Amino acid sequence: MKILGIIVEYNPFHTGHLYHLQKAKEMVKPDLTIAIMSGNYVQRGEVAIIDKFKRSELAIKYGVDLVIELPFAYVNQSADYFCKGAIDLLYHIGITDLVFGSECGDIHLFKEIASAIKNNPADYDQYVKNAMKQGLRYPDACNQALSLLLNKSIQTPNDLLGLGYVKEVINHDYPICLHCIQRSNDYHDTSLTKIASATALRKALKEKQDVHDYLLDMSYYDHLYDQSNFFDYLKYQIIIQDIHHLKKIHLVDEGIENLLKKVIFDTNSYEELVNSLTSKRYTKTRIQRMLLHILMNNTKDEIKNCFPIDYILVLKMNQKGQKYLKTIKKTCSYHIITNLSSYKHPALDLEIKSSKLLSLIDHQMIKKEFQNIPVIELSKR
Repeated sequence: MKILGIIVEYNPFHTGHLYHLQKAKEMVKPDLTIAIMSGNYVQRGEVAIIDKFKRSELAIKYGVDLVIELPFAYVNQSADYFCKGAIDLLYHIGITDLVFGSECGDIHLFKEIASAIKNNPADYDQYVKNAMKQGLRYPDACNQALSLLLNKSIQTPNDLLGLGYVKEVINHDYPICLHCIQRSNDYHDTSLTKIASATALRKALKEKQDVHDYLLDMSYYDHLYDQSNFFDYLKYQIIIQDIHHLKKIHLVDEGIENLLKKVIFDTNSYEELVNSLTSKRYTKTRIQRMLLHILMNNTKDEIKNCFPIDYILVLKMNQKGQKYLKTIKKTCSYHIITNLSSYKHPALDLEIKSSKLLSLIDHQMIKKEFQNIPVIELSKR
């Protein structure tokens, strides 16, 4: 049985995503397609534009058979953690093939780099550490290390994620066939082109522009989320917490808590706060992830206690996905969960905590979390 795995955020689900999904299925010709998706918050440290249940329902509606959630503890982290979690859970649910999008579109290059890193771990790690000591951001330090090790570089966000996926598969010798599709648009382009980027579409949606040509079902976008909606809560958290407590929050490192205290009273928006903290040392996404942990009051110990994660949480599935789950439930070494109250785990507690945060701007969120019906009867839509 061929099982296609894809790693997605669908924030929002647009025509480019549909192209990727259809192209992936053409390449692999799978019997089943499984997507692992970020939940209500995405890897860049912000709330998704619509909730995870709507996004996963769209995935099922347009060709995915089963959508599982990438836990918050993996999502709101660096690319290494994000990739590790996604590949680990997809392996344990039984995928045979992985397809991802990238700017370069060369799977052989990814495999060559991943193998070189695996075969020269001490050299690679030392190069990264030396670059970090020079003041380079982590992604730039990794690129410098690759340049020294192989005279090659990986720079764009999707290529970095793609390399992360390939590294996880190769390092663990997972029996997963790897494929990549070259992206058809600029990942950070903010203009609406034939296949617009998610960045452009989020901007257009918030500005109430007509995006019918790019999104597949506008009825899902009646209520939009934005990280700026949490700014007053975030500002309050930073003001009331003392320095000692801020230092305990996950990703608050190297004295940045002092800068937080210094700038917060004169900051009047989320964007302004992010810009005031972004530096040569810390990327914008790194700062956004830190601020989300502050907003949720997630301590370093709390995040550490989330691991290892040994469960698979189902968001949505069709009848084919449901049938597959029934066949693997007894053999899968991870707990398969379709109801949050059926299993206890620190990472699930964090998931519920993140939904409680979202309930500040969507009062139905906790109800959605505990009353989600995973099976979608497509014939009824």
